[in-house]
Order: sequence, then structure tokens, then C-alpha cells
Amino acid sequence: MNAKLLAFVLGVAAAGGVSAQTATGQDVSPPSQEEMQAALTTPQAFAERAASANEFEIQSSQMALERSQSQDVIAFAERMIADHQAAGEKMVVAASSEGLTPAKQLMPDHQAQLDNLAAAAAEDFDGAYLGAQLAAHNEAVMLFEGYANQGAEGPLKTFATETLPALQGHLQEVKPLAETDT
Repeated sequence: MNAKLLAFVLGVAAAGGVSAQTATGQDVSPPSQEEMQAALTTPQAFAERAASANEFEIQSSQMALERSQSQDVIAFAERMIADHQAAGEKMVVAASSEGLTPAKQLMPDHQAQLDNLAAAAAEDFDGAYLGAQLAAHNEAVMLFEGYANQGAEGPLKTFATETLPALQGHLQEVKPLAETDT
């Protein structure tokens, strides 16, 4: 992976709402350069990062269904839940065919983002949710694009390649929502 792309991925992960100190007081850092490089090339690391990112999308969108007052945000959240649940099922099949079982829990940076979102004030929630979705989809596009280009041949690489267009579509969909909410 070229250094510029890796720096961008790390910057996106850092911008995703993870600060050195989260709302719960937990000290969490974005993934290291080595962790992101592994996620772009190693089946187990990709499966774990992708599963966590996918679960973050689902859980944060479920939170949006409960907390948002915007019909546009609610409609987007409903699509994210449906699309990411379907993608998660496909990834489990691809990972298991490679003898892998991604962990079900969120990685620390994704958990911190979810905790920060849960702590957002009611009047700030939609903006926080859309900002988190924008950062998460930027990260997911980079992750899936990187693995589709550099990952080991096999079902996970096929999954990454086939899922990438949907993630790119989600990114294009959330951009104007995030811009109009700021």
C-alpha cells in the first residue's frame, strides 16, 4: 500500500470521533499503521476489522432509530441496518470458508466511537451520527478497496470486491446528509 493511502486511512480512522479520551474516560487510539496494513493484506486482520466496522454501522444506526428526530436520518439508518446485516452474513460465510471466525465485539476504536455517539446531547445527535457514518464509510471504503487490491486470493477478497460498490454508494449517500446537518 502506498504511504499516502495508508496515511489517509489512518487519518480517517482518527477523525471518526475517536479522541485520546472518550466520553467514558477510556483512552483509545486509532489503529496503528501496522494494524491497518495487516487489515489490508491479511485475511484474519481484514475479517476482524471489517466485522467490527460493520457492527459499528449496525449498532450506531440502531441508536439513530431510537434518537433521531430527522426522517432523512432515520431512513438512512434503516438502510444501513439492512445493508450491513446482509453484508455481515456474507462476510461470515466468506470468512468461515477460509477457516476464520471474526470476533463479534467491536474493536476499541469502534467501541469508543459508539460510546461517544451514545453520550451526544439530543440536539447534537444527528450531526454526531452523520459525522460518524461519514468517517466510518470513508474507513470502510479504504479498507475494502485495499483488501480487494492487496488481499490474499480467496472468498474474503471476493467479498471485499463485491461489497465495495455498496460501501461507496453509502459514502456518497451520507456526504450530503452530513453537509446539510452541519
